[in-house]
Amino acid sequence: MNSFEIIYDFASIDGFKKFQILLIPVGIFLFLKFILFLIENDEEENLFKDPEHQKFIVKIIQYLSILLFFLFSILFGYGYYKTNDLYHNAKFQTEGFVTNFHPMPSGGHEDETFTVNGVKFEFSDFDISGFGYNNSKSHGGAIDANKYVRISYIRIKNSNQILKLEVRK
Repeated sequence: MNSFEIIYDFASIDGFKKFQILLIPVGIFLFLKFILFLIENDEEENLFKDPEHQKFIVKIIQYLSILLFFLFSILFGYGYYKTNDLYHNAKFQTEGFVTNFHPMPSGGHEDETFTVNGVKFEFSDFDISGFGYNNSKSHGGAIDANKYVRISYIRIKNSNQILKLEVRK
């Protein structure tokens, strides 16, 4: 009996993990809020030379971080919706042993590539543009040479994006 362990599944919480990038503009906004607090409460007036000018610059950057948050939200929301639609309506599945495995070096600069049953896959830990699996072997990923896997994937921009990865136990 072949039992599989699910490593990654876009349809579960794994697909939402990519939205963590939205924390960057929120963090910038909160950090700048703290800077504004320091500027406004500088009683000795020697920490900030021109507090009004500096408050103006900080507020502009704060507004840009809010804009960035909404831009990321829209772009990631649209990408998630598009990927979810493809996952439910146009996904492919392949199963077999991993062949032609070329691991990504730990420092990056190359994609991890492999083939399963004639279907080529490639990804990088450093590419967060899609919602597919992208955890390379050098950073703790589950794919390795001669492992038996089952992969559900979609085609985007002439590449195969892994949306569900299962490894045989």
